[in-house]
Amino acid sequence: MIVEPKREILLGPLMRAGLQRSWAARDHFLRLAIVPLAVMLTIAVPLEQAMLDAMAASRPNEVPEGMPLIALLAVGYVAALNVFAVNWLRQLTLGEKAAPGVGLSLGLRHLRFFFLIMATWLGTGMLAGILMLAFAGFGMPGLMAAVLAGLLIWAALTVRISPSWIGIALDVPMSLRVAWQRTAGQGFKLLLALLAVEMPLIMVQHLVDALFGVTGLAAAAPMTYTLVTAAIQLVGLAVQLAILVTAFPHFLRETV
Repeated sequence: MIVEPKREILLGPLMRAGLQRSWAARDHFLRLAIVPLAVMLTIAVPLEQAMLDAMAASRPNEVPEGMPLIALLAVGYVAALNVFAVNWLRQLTLGEKAAPGVGLSLGLRHLRFFFLIMATWLGTGMLAGILMLAFAGFGMPGLMAAVLAGLLIWAALTVRISPSWIGIALDVPMSLRVAWQRTAGQGFKLLLALLAVEMPLIMVQHLVDALFGVTGLAAAAPMTYTLVTAAIQLVGLAVQLAILVTAFPHFLRETV
């Protein structure tokens, strides 16, 4: 067996390459984001209202009546993000012919990608729920710590198996076991790269919240506010995916 030398990821060059890749494909971003953004906008408003209604009507130790609707709408929202993710990954690596038009050429790869991402979400969500029960005695700080831990575990797991779900999008499948092995020692760098994109976006979102709140636009133009929020989310996702797909060749091997 021939063992190739491990190719270490350099965080700075990786992020620069990912940002350059995103900017170079900005026109294709707009093309592929139109339909997912419309779906997200359609779902976000009733989803937010259903969540508010459920919180208002909830009672201690009871599951809110609106939870099935909330779950269904949330799945639809995630599905729109996943469709964009698959098409964007294909555009970045394979070109426009691999994701033609506005990205409505859906296939089995989109479904497989969606199920893998949802399984990751559900698994880490269950773990976060267990942590919340374990830290419930510490009050709100304990619950917030459990939620933060769950998010970090989800992000770490996502980057460690990223070659697998990127491979699904590009029709070059890689098993979860192999993806986990090949990202060993590189996951922390990938996680830092994603956080380096996420933190500025969180700040931008806070500024948008403050602007819409102070001016009263949040109440006067809720659809506009939701549109801006969804657009920020899609931009962040596009840049993060560009960084991860730029790192993807580091985890490929020509010999085994």
